[in-house]
Amino acid sequence: METKLGVHSLIWDEAGNYPEWELGIQVLEEEDEYKFDFDILDATKILPEEDVPVQRIGKMVLNRNVDNVFAETEQVTLHPGNIVRGIDFANDPLLQGRLFSYSDTQFYRVGTNFKELPINRPICPVHNNQRDGAARITIDKGQVAYHNNSLANNTPYTVPGDKGGFVTYPSAVEGVKTRKTVKSFSEHFLQARLFWNSMTKVEKEHITGAFSFQLER
Repeated sequence: METKLGVHSLIWDEAGNYPEWELGIQVLEEEDEYKFDFDILDATKILPEEDVPVQRIGKMVLNRNVDNVFAETEQVTLHPGNIVRGIDFANDPLLQGRLFSYSDTQFYRVGTNFKELPINRPICPVHNNQRDGAARITIDKGQVAYHNNSLANNTPYTVPGDKGGFVTYPSAVEGVKTRKTVKSFSEHFLQARLFWNSMTKVEKEHITGAFSFQLER
């Protein structure tokens, strides 16, 4: 996600336009995973755009404020585990940690039934065996809340892949797992230089201003 040219930041100067961000993805062939001199699953690294071009797939425009900050902002429960058919989880260690920790965070911060709040619930109806708990909104009917069952003809149930249900991507794994620091972690300047050179003149000025502001405190 990157800010469009002309409205890089509204921190130091007000551009007078609605801030816009374009969403882009970089797609690698599976056989090219190890052709770089760094781990592509390292969240601190960026892929050179000249080698892996960015494909724009969407745009977000902030053109109004929310009607209710608490209901529409404070109660938002973002979770990387909410995915749809066709998308699966990478082996990124940072992502793997967040997949289980975000649920605990939202349970503690918002409550057991955070997925039922208007800002979090899906548009389409949901059928599962989750019931009760604090601040439950849905009034569930029927005698069962488990699967398999005979009282409700085994419903609701998980839809199999051949009928359109979610299927985990069967990725191949091989090799020996060890605990040691790889050589690529000894290189501290290439990625920093790559990031700096990818910035526009305005963005470089904002970065310099941010560093100066923090160092003066």
